[in-house]
Amino acid sequence: MAEETASMDEPDDLRALLGDGPVPFPTKSEQDFQPWHRPRKQYVRRAQWCRELGFLARDLKLAERELRYLTLPGNDLLDIRHIAETICSPHSVRLRYLGFNSAANQKLAEQYTAQFSVNRLGCIHPESDVFPGDFRLVGETRSVPWRRVKEVGPFHAINLDLCGGFAGREKSDGIPNYFRALTAIFQNQAHSDEDFLLFITTRMDDRNVDAGAKEELIRLAQDIFNTCQKYEAAFSAAWGIAEGSSRTLVSECVSADEAFMLGLTQWILERGVFFGLKASVRSFMTYRTGTGSGDDDEDDIVSLAIRFAPDPFIHPDPSNLAKSSTTPKSQKQKLCEQSARVPQKVTDRVRVDQILRNQAEEFERCVTESSRLLGAAGYDSSSYLDWAVQEAGRATA
Repeated sequence: MAEETASMDEPDDLRALLGDGPVPFPTKSEQDFQPWHRPRKQYVRRAQWCRELGFLARDLKLAERELRYLTLPGNDLLDIRHIAETICSPHSVRLRYLGFNSAANQKLAEQYTAQFSVNRLGCIHPESDVFPGDFRLVGETRSVPWRRVKEVGPFHAINLDLCGGFAGREKSDGIPNYFRALTAIFQNQAHSDEDFLLFITTRMDDRNVDAGAKEELIRLAQDIFNTCQKYEAAFSAAWGIAEGSSRTLVSECVSADEAFMLGLTQWILERGVFFGLKASVRSFMTYRTGTGSGDDDEDDIVSLAIRFAPDPFIHPDPSNLAKSSTTPKSQKQKLCEQSARVPQKVTDRVRVDQILRNQAEEFERCVTESSRLLGAAGYDSSSYLDWAVQEAGRATA
């Protein structure tokens, strides 16, 4: 009888312990939309990042192959979701990503949930991962981030989508800056025999650009103007300056944001040439980080796209015994040729806020795409339209 009583009581004990049914998989708590969720960001994803990635995948014949992608994806991995949806799944390309997220340590549960969700997609390599640390540590060759880059790379695309400034003021935390980290990336990319893309999104206002770095970037732009006739001609045509004008100062002929774009791009091209790479500047897109009107002189953030191709060279022999039948181009000549298109690209930059303000269909498309991406990341997609319209109204008020 006691045994019967125990067996009868047992289900109630188990029910008290385990509950009455399967526990649903935990979902994200309600989250607020953030400034980087505005439709303008989706325009950059589609019209710049995925456009160039599509061309690269086609040119390299990556169908049935692997696309290796280095990124700073944030907690929601929105760029990875969009690339998987628009580039990889339709063209049978497998995406292997390596991400860095210094904020992940504060929200590890959210990061793991997002990564689990993304890695379940059929086109994602199962070893894809987001490292919960600062990307800048790649610039330290004994660090774990550097080892991870060496293991996964070289990459087909590097996307440094920053909330702050690439050339921002140095912090006293004893870690490398973005310039050093990107130099390390170039050193690793020099081993690749395929083209690759570099995307950088960065603040360019004075509050987010170190004064010393700004001075050096302007010097680089001035040097190429002074030493490269092709660049001088392109610069003069782009800003309506009479060629041969004496003592032309780049910083006095262009706006502060244009000077920053010219200088940063010049630094990137110089690094590329040094490591045996040939650059083709594809596009610049600018917009406001806040809800300003987006007028020409107010854009404070730039997203640039540069495509690199291998351009190997044999270092000269100081003894002159290793002779060549041809005279190779010097690094100075290569830099001049690759820099000549930069001024026109800067003046032709896409002003994203203006496009979305003046083209209703484009705005609606970005809203629809953003809503779908954010919904997949656990946000309330049904309320996104109202939020995006409200934000747009604040911008034009």
